[in-house]
Amino acid sequence: MKRSHLLHQLIALLIAFLLQPACDSMAQDAGQQIRSAVSRAAQSVVRIRVIGGEQTVDGNTVSSLTTSGIVLTQAGQILSSSFAFQGRAAAVTVETSSGERRAARLVAVDHVRRLVLLQADGTDWQPPTIVPREQIQVGQHAIALGRFYDSQQPSVSSGIISALNRIHGRAVQTDAKISPVNYGGALIDLSGAVLGILVPLSPRGRGNPSAGIEWYDSGIGFAIPMSDAGLVAARLQAGKDLQPGLAGLQLTAPGPFSDRVSIRRVQPLSPAQRAGIRPGDRLLQAGDRPITRLSSLEEVLAAKYAGDVIELTLQRDGQPLQVSLELVDRIPPGAAGYAGVILPAPSTPENPDGQVGPDLQAMLKPRSQPDTPVLVQTIPGSPAALAGLPAEAELVAVNDKPLKGLRSFLSPDLRLQAGTEISLAWRKPQSGDVQTLKLTAGPLPENVTTVDPRILTETKARTAQKDASIPSREELPIEGLGSCTVILPTPSTGRRPAPVVLLSADAESEAAILQRWGSLLADYQLMLLIPRTPARTPLTADDAPLVLASLQLASSKYSADQSALIVMATAPQTELAWQFASGNSQVTADLVLQSGWVSEFLLQEVSGAGRSVMLLDRPEKTENKLLLERSRSALQNAGFWVPKSDTEQSTELRIANWSVLLRAW
Repeated sequence: MKRSHLLHQLIALLIAFLLQPACDSMAQDAGQQIRSAVSRAAQSVVRIRVIGGEQTVDGNTVSSLTTSGIVLTQAGQILSSSFAFQGRAAAVTVETSSGERRAARLVAVDHVRRLVLLQADGTDWQPPTIVPREQIQVGQHAIALGRFYDSQQPSVSSGIISALNRIHGRAVQTDAKISPVNYGGALIDLSGAVLGILVPLSPRGRGNPSAGIEWYDSGIGFAIPMSDAGLVAARLQAGKDLQPGLAGLQLTAPGPFSDRVSIRRVQPLSPAQRAGIRPGDRLLQAGDRPITRLSSLEEVLAAKYAGDVIELTLQRDGQPLQVSLELVDRIPPGAAGYAGVILPAPSTPENPDGQVGPDLQAMLKPRSQPDTPVLVQTIPGSPAALAGLPAEAELVAVNDKPLKGLRSFLSPDLRLQAGTEISLAWRKPQSGDVQTLKLTAGPLPENVTTVDPRILTETKARTAQKDASIPSREELPIEGLGSCTVILPTPSTGRRPAPVVLLSADAESEAAILQRWGSLLADYQLMLLIPRTPARTPLTADDAPLVLASLQLASSKYSADQSALIVMATAPQTELAWQFASGNSQVTADLVLQSGWVSEFLLQEVSGAGRSVMLLDRPEKTENKLLLERSRSALQNAGFWVPKSDTEQSTELRIANWSVLLRAW
């Protein structure tokens, strides 16, 4: 056995000895290929110094930044990443590969692909060879070049192309090390031709020049294909910044695996509204791309700019419909208004099997429907009350159009703006005498005052209502994600309860929660949802699937009223809560922040039309007070309703009163 073992060792050593020259030769050949490729591309990669402006790094203001760029033309057009151009620079210089400094000016910025076009002095620049996008392949060698430390010698890291069409189709992915050292530089192949320009990108960071830096040192980096970047540069030559294109649409689907994608919401004053798109329309195609999932349209729009036109194919009442949208960079929020009437909610059926109850989707199903008056309750002091509408009335028609039940209020024509004139035809319940009144929709109230919760209940049901008892509780397991505790009001008034999601209740006992909410659940028809991770750890932004699954499960089993969905959080859960309040999730919610505020960074490219944020923090430090007011102003400018409330009331009562107004038209 010993002789055999010794013989095996001798054979292994002999094989290694014989193969070593071949391995050394292969390593030398690879190293030589990389050096040759870098040498051929190096003169086209330049060092850029950005001086002054509003530059920040890790929250600190700096006087200048260094970055890289790629020469496009002999005449001095240079393309770089927008990472170092967060403000208008006081001066820009570009260094040639020999170290000569030349003045340059910023021509324009592409805020979608995070690129900037510069014009540098001189006519002797050396552009590179460019690889067409269709020739880039997964698995091919890729070398990242940048000029950060020394203009004489570029920084080099090597890897492969690991994926194509990343970040909504805008970028290729590489495992070569990508960092601020080589942002704006080139990703080249072994021939020295340029595959793409290196930029920090992130699916969540649209519009933020620094988004994507979190991928640094993770083996994930991105580059805009250089053939695409050249087309962008041709548009930037006009000197006008390219902004993301907005359509003003929100989509919905019956389930996560459904290929039936419908319009959930059309934003007022948006291209979608101007094109006549309505909630309930089925979206079939955008351009030449079929829409088979919720993210499909986002992927199409992510590569478009304001001013671009996109053709949509829809289906309405079984008939095809073609519309053209000219995308815009900003949708004016307008001033949301309200008449001050509480719409009815479908009755809450018993649903032991967790079947989906009556919801928005059911109301949106195309079907013929007879004229159906809508029984409403009128909020005291509201425009409707001041115009003479009684506390309880049946609305027969709005603006001379007969109502066909609740579905009529989903029409864009009945989405109110402050100052909108409205004609209401109404009658007393079960009475044949129809009367008409006119009113002007007012702005949503600046302050939330006490609202009698009985307004949520029809007179007949109110008379029969029993005293509230102890709320019921159920624990819903969510496979692979955790669980959700559901606390329901008892008894029910016949109105679907509005969900209040408590994101920061992980360390609090249910007894303490119930003590605070008490009879408010039954009085205001609210239900509490408490999502919990398996380890009962505080929720983070990565727990959005758990929150979404909790909402979908509770809504289907208990027929929750999602028209007044509230997400409640403290400062650590702001990013998680914002995913639902910003309109970027399948479910859209109104937000309560008990502490902290919404940063202006999160508000980029967000329209709050039709949504509300309540800020309850009362900071003592002057600096924090200013930040809170700045956040309030930014939210209002984005179209959110940001009401104030009576600080003498408990937090829970303030939220309960607010929830009534959220259900108003």
